[in-house]
Amino acid sequence: MTKIDKYIVFSILNVILVFTVIFKTVVNFYWFIVIIGILCIISNILINRNIFKIGSLGKNYFFGVTFPMIINAFFLVNYITGMNPTKETYCYKNMIAEVGGRGSHQKGKTTYIYLSDNAYEYSYMTRSFFIDYKRMLFKNQITYTFEKGIFGLKIRKDFQFIYNENCLDK
Repeated sequence: MTKIDKYIVFSILNVILVFTVIFKTVVNFYWFIVIIGILCIISNILINRNIFKIGSLGKNYFFGVTFPMIINAFFLVNYITGMNPTKETYCYKNMIAEVGGRGSHQKGKTTYIYLSDNAYEYSYMTRSFFIDYKRMLFKNQITYTFEKGIFGLKIRKDFQFIYNENCLDK
């Protein structure tokens, strides 16, 4: 396999792992970005001082493929080792988005939700759903099934949208 082939295959694998594993892990988005940034800076310093050897593939390959694969492997191990499922139920409201140009504006609900009591405020992927909006239509309550992985991170394993009259006022 050539260097370009490896780059393509592992990049595709990294993207798949991001959407199937990392997006299902409950993490504070801002802390996640800060920690990844710090790890990149430390890795760069260690590489520049020849403490950390990256081989003949170079820095671009390391930071484009190897580093994301290491991060994804951490989250994958946490995801696979999830145990002790717990259910949490919240009322929710959909986010309203405005689209259009100067001449026409349209408003509509999105698949991004706001949970009651501002739960998971900074865990954006816990409240985002890349699903058909019809699954959420006329529903106002969500029940999550979470598990805890070996590294202590919560994982969203399942969710279900339902209608609940008690959620109308919240």
